[in-house]
Amino acid sequence: MEKTQHGLGLAGPILLAIFVVFLGWYFLASYMGHLESPRVQEKMLTAHDDLLAIDGRHSGNKTAVGKFGLIFSTKDGGKTWQSRPSGTTKTLTAVSFADHEHGFIIGSAGAVLATVDGGATWRPQNSGTKDHLLGVYALSPVRVFAVGAFGILLSTTDGGRSWSKHELKWDRLIERIVKEGGYVEPNLNAVYFSSPEVGWVVGEFGVVLHTQDGGQTWISQRYGSDLPQLYAVKFLDPRRGWAMGQAGNLIQTRDGGQHWASVELETKRDLYDASLDGERGVMVGDGVVLVSHDAGSSWKSIGSKGEAQGFNGVALKSSEAIAVGRAGTMQLLSLDNVTSEKGSEAR
Repeated sequence: MEKTQHGLGLAGPILLAIFVVFLGWYFLASYMGHLESPRVQEKMLTAHDDLLAIDGRHSGNKTAVGKFGLIFSTKDGGKTWQSRPSGTTKTLTAVSFADHEHGFIIGSAGAVLATVDGGATWRPQNSGTKDHLLGVYALSPVRVFAVGAFGILLSTTDGGRSWSKHELKWDRLIERIVKEGGYVEPNLNAVYFSSPEVGWVVGEFGVVLHTQDGGQTWISQRYGSDLPQLYAVKFLDPRRGWAMGQAGNLIQTRDGGQHWASVELETKRDLYDASLDGERGVMVGDGVVLVSHDAGSSWKSIGSKGEAQGFNGVALKSSEAIAVGRAGTMQLLSLDNVTSEKGSEAR
């Protein structure tokens, strides 16, 4: 009997010690997991509801768009999202805000939508084309450029009440390609302006077009029949810019596009979008997230999501970024307190 009572007496302290050890291990694992993972919050829709782009000027207000006419907005930096009616089932491929209130969305079959209330409501516009539109940039509430399939370039100077098509001379812009293989109109995937007069367009054949007169005339800065397709272009200022695309292809310029140089990255995954703000930058693609804390001089990976996970668009907000992508992914990425031994220096 005494032996049994003594055993029972030891059981209490032993169980307490095991509980303390377990509790300590739990909090340590949770802490380490927080340091290693850039993921803060994730929301999934369905496996078919791909989100393709995100934009917004206010630090907390962003709009994401995607397949089947999907439009979502957030006012709290991506913690909660609200669906917005689009009035269409077309694929919406890109979004751009000129200011806090005025924004534009473009999509398949020439779809164009506009908002004047910060994205709460959207109204259709007549783009004058049935070609798929792939990129848009709003310089102001009234001046907007859109690009898309078959070399289409549109612009408006009245807020979208009327759109004009620019006639690009591809036999001059990509002369070597046309001479070698016949006349072709390359897909144009993205457009970006660093000022009201200075802008760039990128697309198929690694093409980079440049304007210095507000889009009235365009010249080629780069192209080649063997070059990977470029999906996005971003500039920090009129001189420093980056364009990214297939197979980890990243090019940069430090002289306004007079010269473009390849940046060697460890990833060979497709890169779809980037967001830049001063010294900070983030770039996303097919299962990859790259971060820069030195104005794009170097890029470090903060995690790979695998083949099944992909990000199509990203927008910076303070020390975080909101990334959107396949299967309705809406994810917050922490850019601070995440380190990586792997990085790529710009060359």
